[in-house]
Amino acid sequence: MSFSSGSITCKRFFVGGQAVARVDEALLEQLAAGAVGADGIRTADMTELGWVTGEHILDTAFDFGKNAVADGLHFALRIDTNKPPSDLVRSYQKQNEQTMREASGREFLTKAQRAEAREQALARADSEAKAGIFKRMRQVPVFWDLPRNEVYLGGTSSAVADAFYLLFRQCFDRSVTAATAGELAARWSAKTGESRPFDACQPAHFVNPPDGIELEAEDGSGGQEQSKDFLGTEWLTWLWYAAHVESAEIQGPQGAITVLFDRALQMECAFRMTGSLGIQAESPTRLPEAAVALAGGKRPVRAGLQLAIHGDVFGLGIRGDMMNLAGVRVPPPQEANNDRLVFEDRIEKLRDLVGGLDSLYVAFLKRRFSNKWPTTLNAMRNWISAGRLSGGLFDSEATAPLEAVS
Repeated sequence: MSFSSGSITCKRFFVGGQAVARVDEALLEQLAAGAVGADGIRTADMTELGWVTGEHILDTAFDFGKNAVADGLHFALRIDTNKPPSDLVRSYQKQNEQTMREASGREFLTKAQRAEAREQALARADSEAKAGIFKRMRQVPVFWDLPRNEVYLGGTSSAVADAFYLLFRQCFDRSVTAATAGELAARWSAKTGESRPFDACQPAHFVNPPDGIELEAEDGSGGQEQSKDFLGTEWLTWLWYAAHVESAEIQGPQGAITVLFDRALQMECAFRMTGSLGIQAESPTRLPEAAVALAGGKRPVRAGLQLAIHGDVFGLGIRGDMMNLAGVRVPPPQEANNDRLVFEDRIEKLRDLVGGLDSLYVAFLKRRFSNKWPTTLNAMRNWISAGRLSGGLFDSEATAPLEAVS
């Protein structure tokens, strides 16, 4: 979805180099230079990448009115694919083989003949692709927050992210780095002088590993130990514990933020033994099956949340390790009376949400890298064990549900 309406799905990036002061003619010229049909990127598989204004998929007339929004630059990445369907290529091959059998009068073809039929099918499909028969176009919204020197990309798949990397670097001569849990923690620790505990930290285990499991594979991160992205999953686990046991109002650098787990919870086995579990419910973390899964070694990797930040309530889904946001529901504007003001209000709300999430993550990192962490970890282990024995994870205090975002 667009940043201007509906729910928001996005991936956050840090932009390399000094922040751009404002949108000016030079920045718009750089954007136009990478437009679709100008000097975008064409790959070997006939995929074409280029920028469009974000107004619609064919618009490449960039200007201040369309693209300078809320102290930032709004535009879109267009991805044109032109790949023949594999089923069609196989059909062409089958037709070629049938023609060869009829011409030769033989029931079976040789290996060389089948290879020739395949080559003819690929050549035909390639010719049709060059003619644009299979062309499909899509656009992905982009917002470059100039004051913060960050980009929000309206897609979270690795294919979209890779396409964005390539074109952004070529067009603006700047690198972009995904704001994953590990990257956020690395930047915070470098800024606060906590680099040593950050570098030394290893995945925490909230339950005892099964016999025979090697510790280097326990977190199930597939090599995330070096990137420290496992901290994002630990953060979700700690949020679950803190909101249930300590207080639903969690204190961070930006003040108190109320946290409620809502709608959905995706859990995966930390030891790669018992698979995954998806729960769809109003309060998924309070269900007995969630307690049993947590006690059995599963961990929350994605969660639906409602957050009260500075009087506004946001609904969202978040993936812990990548910090990708999905289905973000922002509060409607109170006084905006035209589309542009609504757009700018939504961008400000998105900034508030990202700031609130950063605040919650910093609250966890301060605990994680302090001498209080062993005590917290032990308390979490006891809480998980008690939840397994009682058939549900207990709350120390009853918390009232947040008013849902419409």
